Amino acid sequence: MISYQLLAEQALAEGVQKVAAGTVVRDPQGRLLMLRRTQDDVLPGLWDYPAGGLNDGEDPRDGAIRELAEETGIHCPDIEYVRALDFINTRGRLTRQFVFTCTVPDDTAVTLSEHDAHGWFHPDELPPTSDGYREVITWLTHRLAAGWQPASHYLATIDRPMTWACFLVRDHEGRVLGMRNAVDTERWDWPGGNSEPGESPFETALREAREEIGLDLLAENPDPVGRQRLIAVIHQQADHIRPVASIGWVFDGGTLTGEQQTRIVLDPAEHCEHRFETDYTWRHYKTPKEYRQDLQVLRAARSGRVLYIERPTPPEQDFEGVVVFVTTPDGELLLHHRDEKEGIAWPGHRTPIGGWREDDETPPETATREVFEEAGITITDVRELPGPRHERVSAMTRVLHAVYTGPKDAIRLGDEGVGIAWVPFAEVTALRTPPYVAHYLDQIGA
Repeated sequence: MISYQLLAEQALAEGVQKVAAGTVVRDPQGRLLMLRRTQDDVLPGLWDYPAGGLNDGEDPRDGAIRELAEETGIHCPDIEYVRALDFINTRGRLTRQFVFTCTVPDDTAVTLSEHDAHGWFHPDELPPTSDGYREVITWLTHRLAAGWQPASHYLATIDRPMTWACFLVRDHEGRVLGMRNAVDTERWDWPGGNSEPGESPFETALREAREEIGLDLLAENPDPVGRQRLIAVIHQQADHIRPVASIGWVFDGGTLTGEQQTRIVLDPAEHCEHRFETDYTWRHYKTPKEYRQDLQVLRAARSGRVLYIERPTPPEQDFEGVVVFVTTPDGELLLHHRDEKEGIAWPGHRTPIGGWREDDETPPETATREVFEEAGITITDVRELPGPRHERVSAMTRVLHAVYTGPKDAIRLGDEGVGIAWVPFAEVTALRTPPYVAHYLDQIGA
C-alpha cells in the first residue's frame, strides 16, 4: 500500500514549498485530455492536464481526484500513481506535483469550470504546454508502450515483508539485556519492534527503545549508537507463527552503566521484567529456535562486520559452536580445565576444546581456530563425528575430531581456563567431565 500522505510530508521535509496533484486522463485510443487556460490567467492560452494545489492535510491522491472533478466534472476514483514533477511555480515557490492517470470511455462528458476549452490530443500532437507537463506525458507514454504497470499493481505482484529493528544492549560484564513479554510470558525480547510508516530502521529501533525501556539510547550512548553501527540484517521466511516474511535490522545499543540500568522503565503493556544474562545462560530462557536466532546475532556482533542471516538457516550454515576431540596416536585426549565461573558452559569441568563460531567460519575452521587459541597447537584433517548426537550437546553444536601428530609438549594454555593437558583415554572417566565425553570417546576408540 502506498501512503501518499507520507510522500507529501516527505516533500515538505525536503524543502518543497507547495504540494500539488494532477491527473493525465486517457481515452481508449490513447489520446490525452488537455485544458486551455483562460486569457486572464497568469499563463494565458497554455494547455495543461487537470491539476491543482492540495488543501491543508489533503492526501495527494484525494487531491488529484478532487481537482479532476472540479475542473472537468469527471469523477474517476480509480486513478493510478505515475510519478512526481518538481518545478518552480509562477509565484517562485518550489512545487512538487504528484501525477496520476486514468482511462475513461469515449463518450465521457467534460464540464469546464476554470478553463475556456478542452481537447483530446495524441501524445505526439500536444498543444502548447509547459516543458514539465510535456516531460510527464512523454515519460508516461513511453512506459505505457512498453507495458507499464502502475505502482499499486506492481506492488501486488511482489513480496512485501514486514520490517522491524532492535538494539543489542549489554551491561559492563558483557551480559545481554532481555525483557519478558507481558502477553507471552515465555518469550524474552530485545528492545525493538515493527516499523511505523515512514520510519527508517534506525528510527524504529530508537523509538521502540524509548517506549520499551524508557531510555533514549542515542542520548545515553552517543558512541556507538550515534554511529548507527549495524550488526546484522535478518530475513525471516513466513511460517505458521508469523505468516508473512520479515526483514530486521539489529543495531549496537552499547553498554548500560549501573546508573543507567536503574532508570530502565518498562512499558507494562509490553514487558513485565528485564534481566541481563550471558550469551550462554540465555539458553535457559529461550526456546531452541529463539536461542539459535540470538546466537546468530551475537556471532555477528563478535565478528565486527555486518552479517546477513537467513531464517530458517540453510543446513550447511546451521551451527553456532563446536566441540573438538583432539587425540594423539598414543590414545590421549586433550582436555581443557575450565574456570569455575558462572555464566559459562561446564564450569570447573575438564572438557574437550570448544567455543563459539566466529564470522562466517565453517565447522573445521572454527575447530582449528579454537584449538590454536586455547591450546596453542595447529590441527589438520578435522572431521565431523557421526551421530547419534549426545542429548547434552546442543543441536547448534558440531562435534569434530582431529588426530594431532606434532610435539605434545607444544601445548600452552590460552587466556581462558586454569589448565590444559593430554589425558590417556583410560583416565578420562575418572575426571569431572561432561557426560557427552564418554559417548564420543567410545566412537573415537572404536
